[in-house]
Amino acid sequence: MRITALVISLILLLPGCVSDDKEEEEPITYNGRDLGGSNTYQFTLEDSQGPLWSLSDQEGKVVILVFMFTRCDETCPVTSHNVKMVQDTLTQEELEKISIVSVTVDWEHDSPSELRNWTEERGYDWPHLTGSKQALDPVYENYGVGPFQEEDDSEEGYTVAHTSPTYILDTNLKGRVVWSDFDFPVDLFVEDVRTVLENY
Repeated sequence: MRITALVISLILLLPGCVSDDKEEEEPITYNGRDLGGSNTYQFTLEDSQGPLWSLSDQEGKVVILVFMFTRCDETCPVTSHNVKMVQDTLTQEELEKISIVSVTVDWEHDSPSELRNWTEERGYDWPHLTGSKQALDPVYENYGVGPFQEEDDSEEGYTVAHTSPTYILDTNLKGRVVWSDFDFPVDLFVEDVRTVLENY
């Protein structure tokens, strides 16, 4: 019995003889700001193509959520172009697991027909949403967009100043990443999309 106990003691002292099955997983990191799987505001808005569009219906897909308006001539065209580049970079298999959607910040001007004409001219085939001020205000508040009208010399008499967050939500519609800059690096954004696809 003493010999057996001695052998067991020696084995336990030898390095590498006892393996730990609980290997530590490497933490998931993103290039954009990590939202840590935060809850997201669920909304339903008008799709420029006709039917209503609900975020809750996208469960099971990774969602890329964009904010823009059609009369914007500075930041929004860059963001939309970058999203198109992201779409063109991803494989067909990846795109089948992804839902891209844009929400206007100019509810007064961006009717469904206005959005439809704008997207067709530019070749954007993802949903562009609009709605009443009452429907859109909670979306802006919950996603930190904060649009406000500023007077200008345009035909409408105003433009819309707003922040430009672009979100990546996981398949459970939890917030995973947000990019705050309108001109985000497409390659790094794609990396974040793929990280969410692989892990959630």
